[in-house]
Amino acid sequence: MLLKETKIFIILFAIFPVVDALNGFVLSAGINLPIGVAYRLVCVGFLVFQIARKGFSKTIYTFLSVALIFCGIISLFIQTIVLQNDVTALLYDATNMIKFFLWVLIPYYVYQRVDLFTKAGYAKLFLAISTFFTLGLLIPYILGIGNQTYAGSDAGYKAFFFANNDTTIGFIVSATFTGWYLFQQTKQTKIWTRLLLGLLYLGNLLGLLLLGTKTGIVYGVILTIVLLLRFFFFQQRVGPAVKWGIGVTVISVLTLIVVQGRAFVVTTLSGLIQRLTYFYNLYDGDLVRFITSSRSEFLDAAFGHFINTGNLLTQLIGFGFNERVTTWGLGDLVEMDFFDVFFSLGMLGLVVMLGLLLFFLIKSCQKRSIYTALFLILLCYGAFAGHVLFSALSSTLFGLVCGGLFLQKESLCEKE
Repeated sequence: MLLKETKIFIILFAIFPVVDALNGFVLSAGINLPIGVAYRLVCVGFLVFQIARKGFSKTIYTFLSVALIFCGIISLFIQTIVLQNDVTALLYDATNMIKFFLWVLIPYYVYQRVDLFTKAGYAKLFLAISTFFTLGLLIPYILGIGNQTYAGSDAGYKAFFFANNDTTIGFIVSATFTGWYLFQQTKQTKIWTRLLLGLLYLGNLLGLLLLGTKTGIVYGVILTIVLLLRFFFFQQRVGPAVKWGIGVTVISVLTLIVVQGRAFVVTTLSGLIQRLTYFYNLYDGDLVRFITSSRSEFLDAAFGHFINTGNLLTQLIGFGFNERVTTWGLGDLVEMDFFDVFFSLGMLGLVVMLGLLLFFLIKSCQKRSIYTALFLILLCYGAFAGHVLFSALSSTLFGLVCGGLFLQKESLCEKE
């Protein structure tokens, strides 16, 4: 039986896609109501209070988590003094630090209460998040309201979700978990449950297609192929009759989508191709800039500022966020999380963060599960495309994934 506070945790983090969409709707309506900020403060306040109330165990995980938070707070105040930041700059840096702390606090909360969570209950949390993401995108699309993914372009659609990359990450996690759950639980679930899960997975894929980002569309195709191959050739607990039945159903649904929705698919892909062609020409055929979306250029500029400005102290503790936005120009955001941590929190912050991530990596390899796969996917996405550790939405998802690593009692190989 879950305690009341644990139920609050599940509800609080299950609805965050709704809060993000609502925040975007309010902002697009021209109403200055900080719903997102208030929600994040509530989440962090709840986590800090409950973690402190439970107490800290003397483990390497506790040391690494506390060290990273302590390092972030100390860096924040030293940067304020050394860089002579005003109150506005301090609040801006603190806001970004709160987003960063979400992925540290969430798994520690789960770690403290690992005996209160069940794998089934935690899975329902991810399914609820997947549902809210899908409905939050499809309902506005059906109603003909919302925003395009790329400003000034017809390519992509993101409804009222705020950031393109963050929303793509949300749908990548949702599609991965929903697709895995659909095929993993085939034998244990009723046919109506399977149908609903199948519709939810199709909704996730449709969401990735509507968003129109190249990463999201390619990932959706690869994910579907991998899940089908794994189910038909490596799933031993399901008989041939069930596999043939699901195979026929999948082929029928895909055929129906291609026949009935080919105009929509062609239009969406055409918009994406036009945008890719535009950027390829804009970069004068420079494949490195094109593939990295100019991140290589941002990285060169950021390294120049990091080495040529400040002193050993600022290189040790970083330049924060406001200073980079104000004075670094092209290098203010590299959009590669490890480098952004390095420039914002310095060498010390990067080393401590890598220590915590290494702990999670070892934990994920000990008992492999869906959370192992999601952890590695988000880690790679953050390393090369950014927007995982410093975005409130993505940081929350990453924290929930890291929390799931503590709930796995047996690996997928042991089960199958």
